[in-house]
Amino acid sequence: MHIVIISRSYPNRISQASGNFVLNQVEALAKHDIKIGVVGVYNVSLKESIKKENIKKYGFYSELNDNVTNYTYLYPVLPKQHYLNHRIKFRIWKKIFKKYIKEHGTPDLIHLHTFEAGEIAIWIKDQFGIPYVVTEHTSLFSTNKAFKWHINLAVKVYSKSQLNIAVSRSSCSFLKSLFSQDFKYIPNFVDVKKFHITKSPISKVIQYVNIAYLNANKNQKLLIRAFDKAFQNSPKHKLKIIGNGEEYNNLINEINKLNNSNIELLGYLSQSQIIEHLQSSNYFVLSSNSETFGLVIIEAMSCGLPVLSTSCGGPESIIENEQLGLLSPVGNKELFANNLKKLYSTKYDPKFIRDYAANNYSFEVLSQKLINTYKEILK
Repeated sequence: MHIVIISRSYPNRISQASGNFVLNQVEALAKHDIKIGVVGVYNVSLKESIKKENIKKYGFYSELNDNVTNYTYLYPVLPKQHYLNHRIKFRIWKKIFKKYIKEHGTPDLIHLHTFEAGEIAIWIKDQFGIPYVVTEHTSLFSTNKAFKWHINLAVKVYSKSQLNIAVSRSSCSFLKSLFSQDFKYIPNFVDVKKFHITKSPISKVIQYVNIAYLNANKNQKLLIRAFDKAFQNSPKHKLKIIGNGEEYNNLINEINKLNNSNIELLGYLSQSQIIEHLQSSNYFVLSSNSETFGLVIIEAMSCGLPVLSTSCGGPESIIENEQLGLLSPVGNKELFANNLKKLYSTKYDPKFIRDYAANNYSFEVLSQKLINTYKEILK
């Protein structure tokens, strides 16, 4: 079986953290006896484009890692020209896909991640007769940020695919209602083996951790206010927020305004540093307005951490009972504060939480499910 992955985002020489949820799936599939290629065209933001160290990284390059052939083309994005950038990417994608076929043969199936790269999947199907499946990750529709051309393209992509997949049950229902197409629930993959429960030294300080990009959607401002209200600057409770983004200065100002020395912004950290913080924490907290999945929730649970999350889409498919954690309404500071206190006062079994993550989201479990899905399509 020969599968080619096409995605609008994937780790590359300039943005190594881009599309890690797709990389996880590729790494999981690579452990099986199938041939895998990744063919992608990724635009680079203006901020990154002007950095001297990035200029020589533009253009095409190919890599072979763990039996996965990766064809990548990077180019600087044209600011505010969404549709024009889309057309440029499509032209480049056609050229490098033809190059891939010439050098590695014709794949049996295309796995498309997110409709925005769907025009190339449709073109491949029309030109070469190769079917495709699509896994939808976007929040454009649920947050009402989609342009008309987004909606028109999504209609075409979903109607021509062999199978539509979404990464949460709520996304399946929402997308079905919006596009009148069925969606199958297959969640994102987590390499559970990278995460472990650790027996930390007994500490009088209870640590809560949030890991997310710092923007309005992730709503760390609500988290900061709720945490301050719940524990009233008690030194027994500390909140760590990991990530960077445009809200950093606003969040610093919010913490200073509350004069709460128990809330700390740690900025961007590497994955190994993130794992260390997860393993030294007691709870994971997420305050987003909207999430299609919630990969970091599974990573936290793989460390045995109970979770408090807003009911923002994806987390409802993960936190299925109160043995795993709690769900709180989006945007409600009072209830989030109350649930923080409830989280702290509830006894959880870390092994049960980790086992749940491993049994439902591990590479081994989900890669086999996806390969069985491929086989059904290619019968």
